[in-house]
This record gives sequence, C-alpha cells and structure tokens, in this order.
Amino acid sequence: MDKPQPQPQLQQPQLQQLQPQQLQQQLQRRGSESAKRKLYTSLNNQFARLQQNMLIMEQNIEITSEQIKSIQNFGMAHSALFMAANRVLRTDNRDDKN
Repeated sequence: MDKPQPQPQLQQPQLQQLQPQQLQQQLQRRGSESAKRKLYTSLNNQFARLQQNMLIMEQNIEITSEQIKSIQNFGMAHSALFMAANRVLRTDNRDDKN
C-alpha cells in the first residue's frame, strides 16, 4: 500500500515571522508605498486637468489673437464717439452762453 504523502505545511505570511520591530518597519514601508501610489495617482489626475486647461487656454489665445485687430478698431471707433460727443457738448455749452 501506498503511504499517504505528508502534506506540505503552508508557510505563514512573512509578516508573522518578523520580529516586532521588523514588522513595524515592513508595515511602514508598505504604508508609504501605498501613500506614494495614492499621491502619484492624485498628481497624475491634477496633471491631466492642468494639461486640459492649458489646451483650452491655448485655444482662447488663438481666438483672441485673431480678434485683436477687431478689438483695436472697436477701441478707435469708441474713442471717436467720445471725441464727437465732447465736441457736440462743448458747442451746445457755448451756444447756451451766447
């Protein structure tokens, strides 16, 4: 008859074989690695948002650069209206005095 094969003993997790001080150090390393992963994930998400915002800003700058000539013309027309209104008001004031 065949003898039953002895079952291999399952190894206990490494953390239980460590001394208390080593166990604490191991847990801190694992905790810091987890914290680092979370931090990198957060930074990656922030970088993605920043990159998207930079693309939007670049598009806005392109539109503004195309519109700058129209903005200048609008400013000159607005200035001309103020000068004309000033001249009309001065003329009205002179007529009232006479």
